[in-house]
Amino acid sequence: MKIYLETMGCQMNRLDSELAAGLLRAAGHEVMADRRGADVVLYNTCSVRRHAEDKVHSRLGVDAQRKADGRRIIIGVLGCMAQREGEGLRQRHPHVEIVCAPGQLAHLPEMIERAAAGEPAVRLDPGRASPPDDAAAAALEQAEGGRDVACMTSRAQAYVRVMRGCDKFCSYCVVPFVRGRERSRDPGAIVEEVRRLVDAGRTQITLLGQTVNAYRWRQGDVTVRFSDLLARVSAVAGLRRLRFITSHPIDFGDDVLQAMRDLAAVCEYIHCPAQSGSDAVLKRMNRRYTRAEYDDLVDRARATVPGVVLAGDFIVGFPGETEADHAASADLIRRSGYKNSFIFKYSPRPGTAAERQADDVPEAVKRRRNNELLAVQDEVGLAHHRAYVGRTVEVLVEGPSPRAGRQPASAPGCVQLVGRTRWDHIVVFDGPLALADRYVSVKITDASSLTLFGEVSA
Repeated sequence: MKIYLETMGCQMNRLDSELAAGLLRAAGHEVMADRRGADVVLYNTCSVRRHAEDKVHSRLGVDAQRKADGRRIIIGVLGCMAQREGEGLRQRHPHVEIVCAPGQLAHLPEMIERAAAGEPAVRLDPGRASPPDDAAAAALEQAEGGRDVACMTSRAQAYVRVMRGCDKFCSYCVVPFVRGRERSRDPGAIVEEVRRLVDAGRTQITLLGQTVNAYRWRQGDVTVRFSDLLARVSAVAGLRRLRFITSHPIDFGDDVLQAMRDLAAVCEYIHCPAQSGSDAVLKRMNRRYTRAEYDDLVDRARATVPGVVLAGDFIVGFPGETEADHAASADLIRRSGYKNSFIFKYSPRPGTAAERQADDVPEAVKRRRNNELLAVQDEVGLAHHRAYVGRTVEVLVEGPSPRAGRQPASAPGCVQLVGRTRWDHIVVFDGPLALADRYVSVKITDASSLTLFGEVSA
């Protein structure tokens, strides 16, 4: 069958989609880049924000109309939204034949077979109060270890999952309920997966976890911490860059910072969401650290890791947030000197503790505060990026920039390219397409609040 798979949400979903595509190809299906002509349309979904779910419901509404007009097509929903809504998804959208939770991806080929035979297929992960589905976990682990590199979007970089699930229970977050319990993978399996990917040309590896620095592998009296895992992975021959996302402040010990300082492959970049600069809001969010403790993390990172670059996340308009709380978040952005921050308006998620709190910040106030924090981050980000003007940096080229087709070529055979530094800066410059997936030196000539601009260094 011809299958179209659309991915929404975080890097974890992108990795899940790569796994799914590999499994489908191994089962004899064709995975298409365009939905036109597809026999099966799959959506790998996100539930972190309501907007992401609204987008899926809109897509499913259009698909229902297509099927009503006589199109023979199988529709499936994968990922976090599938787990959160379960059978309720099919009640709302009866034309959906496949509902597959994140931990059930290894069963996707057989689910498609069932749906093609006219039998709806629903596979959900057990709830947190139920025993884990060890068989599904083992099948997923096997798929993880045998990933098809042909299904990866880049020939130079790859994601590797080091753990699944989350036990933090931030009051606004659905992840512990849709991704399940925290489970760290065997470090030997992780190292072997990285080795295989590096041998296939993926010289930049990003380790993924919902709270990646909470990684702990215990076997008998042996415990492998996240810093130990960094050391093991960074020793893989041929690995050039090692990243990790996303970190939680309470798990960021000095051992991780020291590993970042001492291991040459580990990039000096930390994405560590703060979510708020106010102690009162942090407490209601159940983040389990104070503003002073987050400030201390930033200070320790800058003192330990030379040239470290930081990025953050913030939620505006959380229940009970005052103007003083909002001002504290703006202050934290300035103090931390983030390269960039991901800033979102709060929306209640079903089943979370925060849903029981009154969503008492008006939408207009959320919008204003969101724009104000974005403006502060623009100011801070511009200052950060301008400090790189005049420097020459190493860039891993990803390919043509999104605007390449609308930009005049600076020279024959050149297009506008985009890539990233080891500190995760976006760099735009002109060059031949042959530079894609290669490392090049770029001299920075200008900067915006989000981007560095430059030219290939001779």
